[in-house]
Amino acid sequence: MITRRSFKEILQVAPILLSVLGYYFMGFEIDRAQSFILIPLYLALFFTSFPLIFKGYSIKQMFWAGILFRLIFLLSTPLLSQDFFRFLWDGMLLTNGLNPYEATPDLLNQTSALFSTQFSQELYNGMGTLSAAHYSNYPPINQWGFYLASLVGGNSVLANLISIRVVLILSDLGVFWFGIKLLDYLNLSKKRIGLYFLNPLIIIELTGNLHWEGFMMFFFLFGLYLIFTKDEWKWATIPMAASIATKLIPLLILPLFWRFLKPKKSILFGALILLCLLMFFVPFFLGDNNLSHYLKTIGLWFNRFEFNGSIYYVIREIGFEVKGYNIIRKLGKISPYIIVAIVAVFTFIRNNKTSKALLTGMLFCLSIYFFIATTVHPWYIVSLVCIAIFTNYSYPLIWSGLVVLSYATYGNSDFNENYYLIGLQYGIVYGVFLYELIQRKSLLHHFK
Repeated sequence: MITRRSFKEILQVAPILLSVLGYYFMGFEIDRAQSFILIPLYLALFFTSFPLIFKGYSIKQMFWAGILFRLIFLLSTPLLSQDFFRFLWDGMLLTNGLNPYEATPDLLNQTSALFSTQFSQELYNGMGTLSAAHYSNYPPINQWGFYLASLVGGNSVLANLISIRVVLILSDLGVFWFGIKLLDYLNLSKKRIGLYFLNPLIIIELTGNLHWEGFMMFFFLFGLYLIFTKDEWKWATIPMAASIATKLIPLLILPLFWRFLKPKKSILFGALILLCLLMFFVPFFLGDNNLSHYLKTIGLWFNRFEFNGSIYYVIREIGFEVKGYNIIRKLGKISPYIIVAIVAVFTFIRNNKTSKALLTGMLFCLSIYFFIATTVHPWYIVSLVCIAIFTNYSYPLIWSGLVVLSYATYGNSDFNENYYLIGLQYGIVYGVFLYELIQRKSLLHHFK
């Protein structure tokens, strides 16, 4: 006979068991072409995470649940992204003494006898024609991670994947630890960390698909921890630079420290970060054209690549009507100036004198960048999700549930985007954003 107590215990463990089953299918059974299964399952995992965060689970229980969900993916090969093939390719180059910024995979595959092995051909064929035609776009800290994985994994794809996965899981543990420390400093509920640690976007895109945004945020939160709680802003320049050298995104929001640290400290803060970045980047860019190759690839995100955009797609349609062609190349030329202007406004006009105001400013600045971006893959918004837990805004958390709709693109053979689903995604996100901006009240008010 099921008593009230046993029924309550069943309800307590049910979300974990359902999540385990869901993550297993995500890791081993469903690829991105099966969007008709992928999207509903992801949404189910997203809503199943809410009881784990909001309904009586302790921080310790959330921690072990998050570890369990990540370990499910340990032996899996990513089915939702092929980027890992390029990760392993770059690592292979480094172990063979070659610079990943020096030549494209297409060129090396045609001219170097080193890449005639079964392992190299598997990587080359797996990365796809788009990646193979361009130089690496992954910054130095990424490259060191790929190199380490190659040293450990050798010519085994799975061993390389496990090596990367262990590093990314450890970085999420770091986010968990620093996140709790920062939440405590900000007088916010420590249970907010579950909004990151148990978020399906974080688990699937980082541990599952091996994207490095979590590694980036580990260093970023480390830097914030040193600045906010220890007043060690000089030492914080090292992890902040490491964050940028993992993914370039933090470069957009570091200027916002101008008012928080005051001008004199801010100038020294920036100079020390620049010095650290030179130490990270220069060894990779000693060749004649390596820097230009890297910048050329980065430029593709402004003037060629398109995926899951919002405001940009509206501007593009206007361009079609007025000019009769896709204006992405023209827009790409002015986009950097628009971004610089946005960062300048949030740096010099917005009052970022307190830690909470600074974090909110960072969230808004990055959000606007992604709102106008030509390309917004699901894992791109990991930074928004992470920063949002320290603010009164939940729209990035809502977005982390809806961004899976972009996977519908892979559900058809010609990879055409479904603009109805994109409209639904951004319609809800913008609606929540405006509501919270006007009402100054988060939809997720459970932690207040």
